[in-house]
Amino acid sequence: MRKKKTRTRRVKVKKPNKIKRVIPLNEKILANDIGKYPYVEVEWVDIEGDDGWVTLKSLREEKLPIAVSRGYLVSQKNGVTRIFRDYIKSKTRPVFEDIGSTVIIPTSVIISIKKITLC
Repeated sequence: MRKKKTRTRRVKVKKPNKIKRVIPLNEKILANDIGKYPYVEVEWVDIEGDDGWVTLKSLREEKLPIAVSRGYLVSQKNGVTRIFRDYIKSKTRPVFEDIGSTVIIPTSVIISIKKITLC
């Protein structure tokens, strides 16, 4: 008796959307005008560490924390995303002089980055 060949159907699996990790930015036009910097929210995977004693099972079940940072996007080059949260206005011109509360995030650990409209 001959076995009947069965055909397998190929099902197309929809690929998930590519994670948006980069926002296009023309750094040449930014200068010191705060209005030209996009204000962003970045969700990224942070590192977790513990100096205490744990079991292997406990360690295997640990999840990485998701950090959220908001600020003005400075650049996204060479695998690094740079933002700042604070700035000092110039006393004589409508620009900023210095920045503070800077954050540097490896772009590879970013889950999402989105622009936020400020009022």
